[in-house]
Amino acid sequence: MADVIPLGIFGKIASQSAWAENADALRRRAGEIPTQERQEIAGYLRSGTPVIALMGYSEDVLGNKFARSGGTAVMSDGRFFWRLDAADYVEYYGIGLPEEFIAHGAARQWIARTLSRGELIEVDDRLVELRRSGVL
Repeated sequence: MADVIPLGIFGKIASQSAWAENADALRRRAGEIPTQERQEIAGYLRSGTPVIALMGYSEDVLGNKFARSGGTAVMSDGRFFWRLDAADYVEYYGIGLPEEFIAHGAARQWIARTLSRGELIEVDDRLVELRRSGVL
């Protein structure tokens, strides 16, 4: 569990203003996930376990198609961690995700398991470690 890794660009913990700096990188990955796969993947991302509940309000930096209270919250499935609003970017724009994650989710039939209290603590400890080392 301690090797939880960021889900590509969505593994960045950032305020809304700092997140807006990623707009060009997001645009370059738009359309990589086929329309028929987006709902299932977005559902998986939304059903991860909240690790860090942040009350920040996130707004779509690409086309104003969505806004989400708590969109900067950090979610995890025990292998990856991501911003909650990653689900919206996948659903609305098909933003591409790392192949390792796509294989991981598909192997689980896009059903995210709920992390136990102990697993949640391990993921949180890993995030603290990554933050201290300057990765996040």
